[in-house]
Amino acid sequence: MKKLIGVLLLLLFSAFWVSAQQSVKGVVVTQSKKGKLEPIPFANVYWMNSNYGTSTDSNGTFQLAIPENPTKIIASFVGFVSDTQSVSDYDKPISFELKKSVDLETVEVEYRRKSTEISFINPMKMENISERELFKAACCNLSESFETNPSVDVNFTDAVTGAKQIRMLGLDGPYTLISRENMPGVRGLGNAYGLAFIPGTWINSIQVTKGVGSVVNGYESIAGQINTELQKPEVGEQLFFNLFANQAGRMEVNFVNTHQVSEKWGTTVLLHGNVRPWEKDVNNDGFRDFPLQEQMNFMNRWKYQGDQGLMAQFGIHYLKDDKEGGQTDQVVAEKKAEDVNFKPYEIGIETQRAEIFGKIGYVFPEYKYRSMGLQMSGLYHEQNSFYGNRKYDAIERSLYANYIYQSILWNTQHKFKTGLSFMYDAYDENLDSMSFNRQERVPGAFFEYTYEPSPNFTLVAGLRGDAHNIYGNYLTPRLHLRWAYDEQTVFRVLGGSGFRSANIFAERQSLLASSRTLDLLGTKNLPYGLEAERAWNVGFNVTKDFRLDYRNGYLSLDLYRTDFQNQVVVDLDESSQSALIYNLDGKSYSNSAQFELSYELIKFLNMRLAYRWIEVRTQFLSGERQKPLTPKHRLFANLAYETRKSLKGGNWTFDLTAQWLGQQRIPKTDDKPLMFQRAEQAPSFALLNMQVTKNFNKRWAVYAGMENIFDYRQDHPIVDAENPFGNNFDASLVWGPIFGRMVYGGLRFRIQEEK
Repeated sequence: MKKLIGVLLLLLFSAFWVSAQQSVKGVVVTQSKKGKLEPIPFANVYWMNSNYGTSTDSNGTFQLAIPENPTKIIASFVGFVSDTQSVSDYDKPISFELKKSVDLETVEVEYRRKSTEISFINPMKMENISERELFKAACCNLSESFETNPSVDVNFTDAVTGAKQIRMLGLDGPYTLISRENMPGVRGLGNAYGLAFIPGTWINSIQVTKGVGSVVNGYESIAGQINTELQKPEVGEQLFFNLFANQAGRMEVNFVNTHQVSEKWGTTVLLHGNVRPWEKDVNNDGFRDFPLQEQMNFMNRWKYQGDQGLMAQFGIHYLKDDKEGGQTDQVVAEKKAEDVNFKPYEIGIETQRAEIFGKIGYVFPEYKYRSMGLQMSGLYHEQNSFYGNRKYDAIERSLYANYIYQSILWNTQHKFKTGLSFMYDAYDENLDSMSFNRQERVPGAFFEYTYEPSPNFTLVAGLRGDAHNIYGNYLTPRLHLRWAYDEQTVFRVLGGSGFRSANIFAERQSLLASSRTLDLLGTKNLPYGLEAERAWNVGFNVTKDFRLDYRNGYLSLDLYRTDFQNQVVVDLDESSQSALIYNLDGKSYSNSAQFELSYELIKFLNMRLAYRWIEVRTQFLSGERQKPLTPKHRLFANLAYETRKSLKGGNWTFDLTAQWLGQQRIPKTDDKPLMFQRAEQAPSFALLNMQVTKNFNKRWAVYAGMENIFDYRQDHPIVDAENPFGNNFDASLVWGPIFGRMVYGGLRFRIQEEK
């Protein structure tokens, strides 16, 4: 490991001396109504009569390889007049200024960007979920942002806390790296409820990538990566306001304000507050379907854009969240009238979270292909909670730093990123009378090489080495290959490994809402007595773009397999009275296949269909079994229709999402009394959601929707709800909807600054 880190460090510092001249750099801009030049992201830039091309990044900049017989360069974007330039000096940056197309009386050109797009250029298959896609559903927070996405599953963890978790490739959320602008987002103690700490209205876009990601972003990505991009000073509205309320008593308000302080400085203030002051018990089991809740969420971020290639941003984030669940007030009053000594079953979860973060980047003026950046963040997370008689308190203190340097080797066909990282986590956990304290320090180094000999082929090979102070040294290799058969067909292959240290109690808090004992069977002198988790993931996907009857669509096939070399197994099948937690001794794997079709059926009506098959099997003490509460089959369909926009920007949008989930295995209950036993398999079921939005103009919009239109509900989601302090109580065996039909509505107001 020392030799490896030495080699990586040598590559890091020697890379500063590498230079080349076989590429063209430039920027594509347009002039705003105020006469200011602003970048055009994702514009097309290519050599005339050649297949050499690229697209601009979010800042409008590009880097284009030079073919053997260079001609002229063309820059184009829908809605703008293309520009063509000859190049005589390849060392001098090129500037394209595109003008908006002139409106003609006899010709109307209309372009509607898809709300979810798949990049054909990126070596990783990345789904970019835009703000428009998030507005198709009741996207109150990140956990509810995937209702219209077939790649990510969302389900409740239990029947009393209202917490949701996501799954990718059939694996629980902690196996997915959830980042915020490529920095740590939801991890550690935040894995249980952290998805609800990122308001949906704060999100500008989400990037979803299956399988192992880039070594630049760390070692924890196993099933995939979900990266959220929040509203920023350069892209956010001058003012955004949102009100929301639903049938379950949840009300929230969101406020986003962007202010350009000067030409170099900009700031964004993001506020979110939600309350649920009234209790609901639709299934009449005596428990609140959702806890009463109050949340206050605040973020302020600043961005600096210098003249000499220097960019920086920093911000603060503070959150306070309180939840009160358990038996309803009516049940408590009735029981106390019968017995003054009656003790109600209550749940209380108080969370405080404070974070500071910052980034600084520098592009070398004399070498446009060289840049470096530093990402840093510090986090304090405290949770005080109780579940009936159980008490769980925990504190996390984390520090993160990631230095990245990128340049090219010889020419632009050979690119690389390299750098150093450091992760520090200190956990203090107390579960009843047990205490678990640990400090993790993980310095690491990485090198990622990109080979792109032509626009049709890309190879990305990465290797990182990390030295964990508790679990030892780890090598994390990753490989991504992309081959474009033609302009409409792209094949991708990937493979690599990842590892993570499990937070046993924080990630399995749903089990605290049951009578089960948590039995740790680890025997080693390690946290919880258990080894860290490590897995290999390989994948293949092909995406085919097509045009049928003058309308666009695409077909996609994904195949993935994840093999665990070591895993923390939570075994609910030995006894319904306990949860055994131990390291894997045998096989544990996930096989996933997904087929997807997207097509514009008629003008303005888009269809998205998907079928997914998942097999997740683990070696338990009783033998190899399918993972519980995980459906093997899922069908998904989404229809989105919007009317033509008026001159003021007003129109109607209609969204309908349907999904069918197959049977799920239920953990062992046959050792309970007959009345509390559950079937071995949960039935398959279907859900239907819809939303209607009226955009009055570019500023005002109102929306209303209904989730679970057919009011499907899981019968008796809580086992022995009448006796929550008894030996048979269990609120964690949730496989379907609990509340049933949900009606919601809200309004949006925005002012977009003309830049």
